[in-house]
Amino acid sequence: MVKQTFKVPDGMLDQIKQIRSRFSEIEKDRLALRLPDDYRPRPYNSDLQIAPTSHFMVESDIIGRENEKAELIRLLSSENYDGKIISGVTIVGTGGIGKTTLAQLVYNDLKIRQKFDKFGWVRVSVDFNVQRLTREVVESLTGKSCDLANLSTLQIKFEEEIRGKSVFLVLDDMWNENRNQWESFRAPFMSASLVKILVTTRYEHVAQVKQVMPTFNLSYMSEEQIWQLFMHYAFGEFVQNTSSNLIDIGKQIVKKCGMLPLAVKSIACLLRHEPKEESWREILGSELWESDAANDIFPPLQISYARLPTNLKPCFLYCSMFPRNYRYSAEELVVLWISHGYVQTDGSKNADKIGWEYIKQLWQRSFFQGKYEEEEFHFTLHDMVHDLARFNSGDECYSIKGNMVPNFPERLYHLYIPEWITLVEVEPPPPGKFATLRSFLLDNDWFKIFRIAFIFSEAQKLRALRLASYYVDPDFSLITLKHLRYLSLHNWLLDRLPECICSLYSLQYVTLHYCPNLVELPESIGNLISLEELKISKCNDLSMLPVSFCQLKALRKLHLGLCSKLEELPADIRNLNNLEEVKISNCTELRALPASFCQLKALHK
Repeated sequence: MVKQTFKVPDGMLDQIKQIRSRFSEIEKDRLALRLPDDYRPRPYNSDLQIAPTSHFMVESDIIGRENEKAELIRLLSSENYDGKIISGVTIVGTGGIGKTTLAQLVYNDLKIRQKFDKFGWVRVSVDFNVQRLTREVVESLTGKSCDLANLSTLQIKFEEEIRGKSVFLVLDDMWNENRNQWESFRAPFMSASLVKILVTTRYEHVAQVKQVMPTFNLSYMSEEQIWQLFMHYAFGEFVQNTSSNLIDIGKQIVKKCGMLPLAVKSIACLLRHEPKEESWREILGSELWESDAANDIFPPLQISYARLPTNLKPCFLYCSMFPRNYRYSAEELVVLWISHGYVQTDGSKNADKIGWEYIKQLWQRSFFQGKYEEEEFHFTLHDMVHDLARFNSGDECYSIKGNMVPNFPERLYHLYIPEWITLVEVEPPPPGKFATLRSFLLDNDWFKIFRIAFIFSEAQKLRALRLASYYVDPDFSLITLKHLRYLSLHNWLLDRLPECICSLYSLQYVTLHYCPNLVELPESIGNLISLEELKISKCNDLSMLPVSFCQLKALRKLHLGLCSKLEELPADIRNLNNLEEVKISNCTELRALPASFCQLKALHK
C-alpha cells in the first residue's frame, strides 16, 4: 500500500489547533453548567419568558402574616418606660421562612412611617464589618452615597444625622455573635431621641448578644396559606382557568417544598413559565428532590436552576463571584455579562437591551429580589439563592472574606475583593495562579501587596478589570491585556491615564470615577475603535476631552458628571454616528454643547 502525503495549506494547522482549543473550552463550560452528555437546549420563547406581572415588594402579593405583622407593629410602637434610647425586636426563624418579607411589611407600614423621623434598612449577613455597616446605615438614612472611609469620621456623620431624632432601623439577616463589635456599631445611636431596631436572624443566641427584646419566633405558615402562595405565583389571575390535573400536581409539589415560602415561591415561578402538564410532571418526578443537601430548601431551588434557559445560567452563576451581602447594580452586571460573551445577540437589538431582558427574566423567576425599575435596578440575592449559585459555579468564582488569608482555587476565572477587606500579609501566589483569570474586580488597595505588573503579566485573558485604589504602582501597565472589554478605575490619584490603555482595541466599556487629579485623557483615545460606553464622574480637574475623541465611531453612550472644570467638548463630533445617549450633570463650567450635536441622527436621549 502506497502511503500518500498531503501538503497542508499555510495557516491550516493553526486553525485546527484553535478549533480544538475552542471545543475544549465548550466542554469545560458544559461540565461547569452540570449539563448531561445528551443535553439539548429547550427552545427559547421570549413571549413565554416575560411574565405579565411583577411580585417583589408589592404588599398585595404577600400571602398571610397579617397577625404577625400586627403583633410586631404593636411591640415596636410601645413606649419605653425604662428610659432606654435603644430597643427593638428580633425576628428568629429558619432560612426561607419569610423573615425578610415580614420585616418589609412592617418597615413600609403607615403606622411605623408616621411614628419615626428617620428610616434605614441594611442587610448584614455573615460579615459584620462595623465600618461597612456604619457607611451603609448612613447611606440608607440619608438616601445619598457616602465616600467617607475612616470609622471615626463615619460615626461622627452618623451622630449628626440622627441627633435628637427618632430612628427606625432594620438589620436584616444578622449572624454576628461578637458583643464588642455590636457595642462599637451601636455607639452613635446614643445621640438620637429614640431608636427602634428590627433584627432578623436564624439564631436566637444572636438576639441575646444584641440585647434587643423581645424575641419574636416566626412559625411556619399554614397549609392553606402556603397553597394560596403557590397559586398566586404559579397561576396568577388565570387560576380560574387552570386544569384540575395541574392543581393536583401542584399540591404534590407543594408538599415537597417543606412548607417554606421561599421554596414554594421559587418553584411556583418556574412552573408559571412552563405551563404544560408534561413539564409539571417532569418537575414533580425530578431526582433532585432526593438531594441530600443539608438544607431542605435546596432541592426546589436546584430544580429551578436546572430548568433555567441555557442563556441565563452563566449570567446567574457569575453573581456567585460577589459576597453574600452584595448589592448588585443591574446596569453594571449587564456590561460585565456582555464583556464575557454571555449575552446572545441576533443583530435586531443592542446587547445591553438583551442583557436587561435577562435581568428581568431572572427577577421574575425569583433569583433576584428587589423592586424592579427599568432605568436603575439594584437587587440582592437571598442567602440560599447565593449558595445555589456558589454550589453550581464550583471554584470558578471567588471573593475574599474578612481578614482571611486568601486560598485561591486551582482554576480561578472570576475574582472579587471587597472594599472592607483588611489587608493581610500574604506570600504572592505561585506562578500561573492568575493565568485563567477572566474577571478581576478590586474595590480596595489590596493589590499593593503584590506588584500589579506581576498579576497582569499572567492574567492575559482578562475580559473585565476594576481597580479602586489611591496607590499607583510605578509598573502599572495594561499593555498585555489585549482581550480586555471592561475597564473601571475608581479613587485613583492619577493626573493622566496611561497611554497604553489606548492600545486595548477590544475595550468596549470605560468608567472613570473619582479621579480628582485627572487633568486629561490620552490624546490617542480615538484608537479605541470598539469603545461603546464612556462614563466619567467626579473628575474635578478634567478640563477638556481630546480632539481624537471624535474618532470613537462605535461610541453609543457618553456620561459626564461632577466634572466642575470641564469647559467644552470637541467641536466636530459629526462622525459619532452611533451615539445614542448623552448624560451631563453638574458640569458647571460647560456652558453649551457643540452645534454638531444636532447632526447626530442616532442621538435620542
